[in-house]
Amino acid sequence: MLERSWLKPDNGDVIIVVNVKTRQNEDKFEFDQEQLIVKITAPPLRGKANKKLIRLLRKKFQTDVILEAGQKSSIKVFRLKNSTLKQILSFLEEELTSIKS
Repeated sequence: MLERSWLKPDNGDVIIVVNVKTRQNEDKFEFDQEQLIVKITAPPLRGKANKKLIRLLRKKFQTDVILEAGQKSSIKVFRLKNSTLKQILSFLEEELTSIKS
């Protein structure tokens, strides 16, 4: 079974750790070496990448998203409000063919 240290439940929410790659050709989710990678087109300037990433996560997971840590880092920790692991994994399976339950 694949260990998902980047994804855990927390009091009715889900905490997700994301490795962000900015200034990419397209916005997309990837999974590599047991980490979630989100590639975004926005540059890491004046919060543009954070704003873009939050919008992308909100749209993908259809929930409120709070940036909890990593404001100026490529490794970011988000809280996905009122979510379950099952819901989040279901959304990710559409994007990530290498994820295993």
